Amino acid sequence: MWIWHSAQFSFGVVVLGSVPVTFGLSWWGSVSAVLVGLLIGTFAFAPLARFGMRTGATDAVSSAAHFGVRGRLITNLITLCVAIGFFAIAVWTGSTAVLAAGKRLIGTPTGPGALAVVIPLVAAAVVAVAVFGYGVLLATYKIVTVVGGLVLLAMVVVLAPHFDAGYHGGQLALGGFWQTWLLGVTFAATIPLSYATLQGEYSSHVAPKVSDRSAVLWNGVGMYLSNAIALSVGIFATTMFAGSTAPWVIALTDTVPAWFAVFVVVFGFVGTLPQGALCIYAAGITANTIARRASRVACTLVMSVVGVGVLYLGAVAYNAIDSISTFVLLLLALIAPWAAIMLVGFGLRRGRYAPEELLTPHGRYWFSGGVNLRAVAAFLPAVALGLLLTSNTIYTGPLANLAGGIDLSSVVPFLVAGGLYYLLCRISPERAAAHDLV
Repeated sequence: MWIWHSAQFSFGVVVLGSVPVTFGLSWWGSVSAVLVGLLIGTFAFAPLARFGMRTGATDAVSSAAHFGVRGRLITNLITLCVAIGFFAIAVWTGSTAVLAAGKRLIGTPTGPGALAVVIPLVAAAVVAVAVFGYGVLLATYKIVTVVGGLVLLAMVVVLAPHFDAGYHGGQLALGGFWQTWLLGVTFAATIPLSYATLQGEYSSHVAPKVSDRSAVLWNGVGMYLSNAIALSVGIFATTMFAGSTAPWVIALTDTVPAWFAVFVVVFGFVGTLPQGALCIYAAGITANTIARRASRVACTLVMSVVGVGVLYLGAVAYNAIDSISTFVLLLLALIAPWAAIMLVGFGLRRGRYAPEELLTPHGRYWFSGGVNLRAVAAFLPAVALGLLLTSNTIYTGPLANLAGGIDLSSVVPFLVAGGLYYLLCRISPERAAAHDLV
């Protein structure tokens, strides 16, 4: 609960609430689409907590049970790309909030030069939290959950006099209400899934006495409620400046009273800490499972340098932060089939694993040369299908309009990968599964 609420209570997530409104949906249409979509995504996300509980390891290591000791590098690559991408987005939104509020308060500049100065300060604070590790992370999460929750509540109170629940929206993105509403649902469903490969480090700390049902329930409740609150606040605010051409954070600071800009600075900085630290900590842990002779701190620092480099290129040098965001969303075409294979595999193994052999060459999870060909054979076609169905500002697949514009790039790959893996395991049973079931 602490982890997910602190991670979502940041501008990096709140700003995503603007998306259904930009689709042209009304207040009620946007909120209902988000609440339904989050429910669908959470049902796929929450059960994955059981892997960390069973193996005591990160998702990258746990995935060796189904992808193979070498095949788990697929998970490593996905996790690194997602973590670095979201780290860049979190630091950028936090830095932009600080600059926008500073301009409103004392007239400081907000251009690329000013952003280049603020980014290292925000990034350094985020990296410091991540470097100190799990204990400091959890303490930070608890503080930010309370502070962030109070700021979000205050934001609603401040903006309430200007709010109109009868906001009817704009031009519908797909022409009809229900088609556009379903587009909002699929968008919201992808948000919980984006954290799928990042939760193992936390669920591995769950006490052995905690039941699967309890862990899955609270993992899901935490993810659902935190996103529902953050995105609803984002929708709430966006309905008041939906016609503005300014970036969301700047439009917000222009809308709230000048005195509240101080709280925007606090929220922009403090809210960035847990989300950014969660991501860069995950990147460091994941890199450490590859470079096993290096320390976790060294790996975290290296990944931090990479993350800041990506951010400078995207936000300062080329002003292409939207491309970074789109790239991260594109990765969901990989995360969805990965999650499906892991869930099906957990069911087939009845949740039984041998953690001591997850990284062992020629052990029960070695499969064929370290790769489980069944999982890869299910994963690759599903990813290819997801890319064919994808539509965004970077890339549009040839099948993107198959459902009238509704994004199926996560749902269809999830179902295809899970179904293929199940069939392949039935046709050619895994030797590892036989050992796990003994």
